[in-house]
Amino acid sequence: MIKMAQFHYIKFLHEVEGLSQRQIAQKLGISRNTVSKYLKQNEAPTTIRRQNSYSGKEYSDETKRVLPIIDQWLEDDLKRWGKQRHTAARIYRRLVDEYDFKGSESNIRKVVAKRKKKLQEVFIPLDFQLGHQFQFDWGEADIILQGRTQRIYLFCMQLSASRMRFVRAYLHEKQVAFLDGFVHAFEFFGGVPIEGGFDNLKTAVVKILQGRDRLEQDAFLALQTHYLFKAEFCNVRSGNEKGRVEVTVGYVRRNALVPLPDVQSLEELNAYIYWAGVCERRKKKPFRTPKRWLRKCGRKKRSIYIHFLRRNLKLAGWSLAR
Repeated sequence: MIKMAQFHYIKFLHEVEGLSQRQIAQKLGISRNTVSKYLKQNEAPTTIRRQNSYSGKEYSDETKRVLPIIDQWLEDDLKRWGKQRHTAARIYRRLVDEYDFKGSESNIRKVVAKRKKKLQEVFIPLDFQLGHQFQFDWGEADIILQGRTQRIYLFCMQLSASRMRFVRAYLHEKQVAFLDGFVHAFEFFGGVPIEGGFDNLKTAVVKILQGRDRLEQDAFLALQTHYLFKAEFCNVRSGNEKGRVEVTVGYVRRNALVPLPDVQSLEELNAYIYWAGVCERRKKKPFRTPKRWLRKCGRKKRSIYIHFLRRNLKLAGWSLAR
């Protein structure tokens, strides 16, 4: 697709300078068909219009015949080691050899790329083992702090299987608050799950790479090294992939912070959230901290976590002593 500046230049050369379509094509190094097409248009091309023009094209009957086969192979690949999966070229060769496919390899490459992207977006595990995964998100809310309305930021973490949640309020979303929240959360849970689900927030991610790969912040990598968990990041603009904690943010905001709590300090607010926001689902039982609960339930319950907490965390020139 030509750029908007080129579109206007084609119009200018034809209508103002009087050049022919052939002369314009030679001058700009594009085909005469392209020049003819854009001279007939009254509006400049846009990415959205281009997508609308070409995204609706149907596959040929020959390609439609093998689509279920391609989908099955790609779904099977998701269960295999990442380094031993089908490439588009291998899929094309198998279709030719095993199913007498007559179409072109370039079409199969396009089909495979679209199918892989769609599978990556929807293939999210819904069944979690106890202690295997947590999900994290920031939320926002207003409170009355020392007589004035104050916007606060809620560090929200929820265990995916048990749905046990932890919430802590901060005055900002900077990295020091981000990392401090993990220290308190893991202390609250009494252990550390194997992996965590995250958005592509700047306090954790320096750069979004291909697929789900990320260049992560050094301090966040140090946190993972210290607590021995692995971060898994959502696709861009796909917060629904960690829907459990998204629900927690709204739940705490509506049930613990309405009406606006009137407090004198964040310590007072966090003590209030600790009871109203986190413990409400277990209100029929007297509250105990996770450590006491785990000790009461014995070693079997403790085994849901892979490892336990280390007592000191030192990152990037600052320290949080537990």
